[in-house]
Amino acid sequence: MNIASAAEPAPLDLENYSSEKLIVDQSSIEVTDGNASMSLTLPGKPAELATPDLSGVPETLIAHATEPALTTETKEASISSFETPNGSQTLISIESAEASHTYNFPFEAPSGSVSQLEKDGSVSFINDEGEYVGGISEPWAYDANGKQLETSFSLSNGILTQTVEFDEHTAFPVVADPNTVWGWTVCVATVGANLMPWGAAAKVGYKLVKRFGSVKKGVNIIWRAYHSKKGATAKRNAAVAVAGGLFAELIGINDIKQNCFS
Repeated sequence: MNIASAAEPAPLDLENYSSEKLIVDQSSIEVTDGNASMSLTLPGKPAELATPDLSGVPETLIAHATEPALTTETKEASISSFETPNGSQTLISIESAEASHTYNFPFEAPSGSVSQLEKDGSVSFINDEGEYVGGISEPWAYDANGKQLETSFSLSNGILTQTVEFDEHTAFPVVADPNTVWGWTVCVATVGANLMPWGAAAKVGYKLVKRFGSVKKGVNIIWRAYHSKKGATAKRNAAVAVAGGLFAELIGINDIKQNCFS
């Protein structure tokens, strides 16, 4: 979502932040949809809430339009987490070439799911039915001049590590982003309530079954593709790539658009 075109956010109670989607506990955030949740612990110690300098970051990568829910600090970096429509965005602001290149985020995956690192660098949470139920988008990092930097994720024993490449010639601050994707249980419930085997939407359900084998599987594939990208155009293109014109038919159903592809 382009923050420049977002509506003005409602004021938040930043001293005791919580919402229906994002809960803060000391240096951790928990993203929930009311039925399932995942948590991410930020490096460092809790600090005064702060929004990093985003002047070098493309606007299409900024997924939040609120004040931060949590900020922590290490010796040469600050880390702030924000609520987004589909999870959370955590921004690492690295202040100098002497700062650490690695940032560790202990996490708890949704109950009954396993985490796996994908070829594109993102992390997926897969449940015991083989469905993608959430994840962490492909990482990015930019310096203060807008130059994209090499960055990557690794997984080990419940810890997500983001590594960022920079040196003494880099323009600081550097901003990097682990961005969680959430909301599958709400999406699938919405699909079940709207794609009944009768009425106008029945045709959409039939097309999903014919193309993907089942409604649930088809929507999961499209939902995963859509949320694997950042920026409205990239998201739409990814969904169309796997679903063709079916994507337009799906988002033509307002509840599904709101709860699956907002």
